[in-house]
Amino acid sequence: MFIANDLFQFKKLFVSQLKNMLSDDELGAFILVLANSQQDSFLKNELDNDLENIFLSLKDKAANGALDAPQDDVDVFDQLLSVDLQGIPVWQSRAVGEWEVTCNSMRRLRPARSSSQTFDSIRQPFDENKFHFNKPFLKPEILWQGEFENHRLSVLYNKFPFSDYHLLIAVSPHENNPQVLTRAMHDINCALVEDVADALPGFGIGFNSLAAGASVNHLHCQGFVRSQSFPVESKDWQHNGGDIRYPLLVERFSDREASWEYIDQLLRQDIAFNCLYRRHGCYVIARRYQGSVQLPEWLSGAGWLDVAGVITVSDEKTFDEMDAASVSSALSLLALGGTCLHD
Repeated sequence: MFIANDLFQFKKLFVSQLKNMLSDDELGAFILVLANSQQDSFLKNELDNDLENIFLSLKDKAANGALDAPQDDVDVFDQLLSVDLQGIPVWQSRAVGEWEVTCNSMRRLRPARSSSQTFDSIRQPFDENKFHFNKPFLKPEILWQGEFENHRLSVLYNKFPFSDYHLLIAVSPHENNPQVLTRAMHDINCALVEDVADALPGFGIGFNSLAAGASVNHLHCQGFVRSQSFPVESKDWQHNGGDIRYPLLVERFSDREASWEYIDQLLRQDIAFNCLYRRHGCYVIARRYQGSVQLPEWLSGAGWLDVAGVITVSDEKTFDEMDAASVSSALSLLALGGTCLHD
C-alpha cells in the first residue's frame, strides 16, 4: 500500500494529520496547514476553526515577543498579521484557451530557495547545510513513510502547495542524493502511477530538475491527486498525435525504457527538463535554464506544473486578466532550439 487504500481514506488521513500538526508552538506547521487548507472547500471547512484558534494564540505570542521560529516563517507570519484568515479564498481555476490558470494567494509568501537561482549545470553536489528533507524539524510534516520497490519513500506535505493534494516524495532520503533523476527513481515513478491509480484516481507525479524549477537539491518528486487532465495531455497537440504545435519541446512516452533513454540523454547533455508521470504515459519537457531568459513575474521559477499548461498566480488581477496568447508566448520563451533531441 502507498499511503492509503482508497481516496476516502487518503483524504481522511490528509486532513487528520494536518490537524494533528497544529500547535501554538509551531509557526511553520501553522503556515503549512493554512496553505494546504486553501486548496478546496472541503479542506477549508475542516480546518478553519482550528486554524483561527492557533492564529489568535500565535498573535499573542508575537505581541509578547515570545514567538520562536525560523526567520522565513516569521517573515510569512508578519504578512499574515493584517489578514482575515476567513477571507483568504480557496483556489480558483479557469480555462484560458487551451491553458488553465489558478489563483492561489498563499503562493506569494513562499521563500524562493533554489527556484530563483541561476545555474550553469543541472548537477550540483548535495549540501548538508542547506534545506533538505532530513531536517529534524520536518518530522511532523511527514504524511507517510514506507517501502516501495525496495526503496524507502518519505512522503511530506508541501508547505506551499500548488497542485491538488500536493505531496513531496523523497526517495531514499537518508542517502543524501542531489536532485538528479536516477533510473531507480524513474522506475519508481512509472510504477507508482500505474499501481496507485486505481486506489487514488488521478494520482500522478511531477519532477523538476535543477535549473527547471527545483527548489530543493535533495532527490525528490512531487505527487498529486487530480481528476482532470492537464493541458499538455490534450489530444490536439502534436506530441499526442494532434495537429497543434506545443510552445515547448514535449516528448510523450508510453514505454518506461524509451522514456529513460531520452531522459538519460538530457542528463548527459546537461539539459534542464521537467517530467509529468501519468498512468497513460510519461511527458518529458526539455527547456531552457531558469534565469537564462526574462520571464513574466507570474512564470518565474516555472516548474513541471507550469510547463504542463497550468499557470499559478497569486493575485486576482493577474488571474482575471490572463489570456491564452500571453501564456503561449511566455512558455515559448523557455523553448530550446531544434526539434528533437533523441534519435
